[in-house]
Amino acid sequence: MPNKPAATMHTAKLPANIWMTGKVPPGAITLADLRTALDSLAPTHLAESWDNVGLLSGHRSSLVKKVLLAIDLTPAVHDEAIRLGVDLLFVYHPPIFKPIKHLRIDGDEPPALAVALASHGIWIYSPHTALDTVEGGTNDVLAEKLGATVTGSFSHYPAMGEFLKLVTFVPEADVEKVADAVFNAGAGHIGQQAKYEKCSFRVAGHGTFQGDDSSNPAVGTAGVYERVPEIRFETILPSHLAGEVINALRSAHPYEEPAFDLLRMETPPEQVGLGRYAQLPKPEPLAAFAARAKKILNVPTVSVISGGGNAKRRIQSLALVAGSAGRIALDNAKKPYDCLITGELKHHEQLAYAAAGISVLMFGHSETERPVLPVIAQRIRQKLPSLKVLISRNDHPPAVFM
Repeated sequence: MPNKPAATMHTAKLPANIWMTGKVPPGAITLADLRTALDSLAPTHLAESWDNVGLLSGHRSSLVKKVLLAIDLTPAVHDEAIRLGVDLLFVYHPPIFKPIKHLRIDGDEPPALAVALASHGIWIYSPHTALDTVEGGTNDVLAEKLGATVTGSFSHYPAMGEFLKLVTFVPEADVEKVADAVFNAGAGHIGQQAKYEKCSFRVAGHGTFQGDDSSNPAVGTAGVYERVPEIRFETILPSHLAGEVINALRSAHPYEEPAFDLLRMETPPEQVGLGRYAQLPKPEPLAAFAARAKKILNVPTVSVISGGGNAKRRIQSLALVAGSAGRIALDNAKKPYDCLITGELKHHEQLAYAAAGISVLMFGHSETERPVLPVIAQRIRQKLPSLKVLISRNDHPPAVFM
């Protein structure tokens, strides 16, 4: 009898908390909370237009206690996620990339495995090019690991994602309650990696109102013109979280009809893009650097384009594109560099770099992406200390060297 595909080896059983209708237990982390944290680490607006990033499956009210990080969703990672009882798989490459035509789980390819995991209440989040682009992301981690200092990006994205400014007016005694509610819903993060949170501006003033006879004002009396001291409270939020933030505001605000404004913001250009420039501390022979980098990345081999046919040439200025560089470092580079560090290139792309006299070191596609996983794991732990964050032990490149 042939072996069954990995995705069919387990009986689907949905956790009871997937579609919660009650209150979230104190200190519990919901999928909505985790999504907000992950989006702040790799803002989805930084992804390439062709990519499919962010939360790929899930229900916002699901409780999350354990997360598993991997580069790819394979049958081995699928089984590991179920065995460990994780609630979310953070997988760098999107397992759902092209439109899917069915929800069958009778296969071992990533889309079927993602659907199979959903039947177990294990959700999928993928950052991919958003994590490549963000400051401190895949390419920056790769540069640091190789002992190089990042000096810039190949291209700058024209603008950040859409953000809104929330302005509301709250009695002083209730400001912290309202602030905590909107912050917990995802407002108040500033900076590309949200290094600053719970950001707001507050100023004292007076508000006026007069409710009709059917009103039930929290302050004052129905039918009477009132003038009361209030705090003007301002903060910022991503536009896609507007509904959640306003619901939180209404729930926490003492007024029957709280007043608020949502103002669309003009956002400045990003200072990052795909690909990084970096400098080594001093010039180093290409062959020597290749040997050193191979040990650092723990790979058995490296493919080398010597750029002019001289493996002894000295390099110092680097271009880095984790994964597959394609022609990015040829078409988008705005200043010269000595050597491209990447995972792989197609044959004709290799010819193009060689013709341009550019040295290239290729360490394997996922081998150049994998160093970011422990870094991201630590950042998730810092944002959500009660969450258990694991790195897959069964996540391996599809090809091996023999």
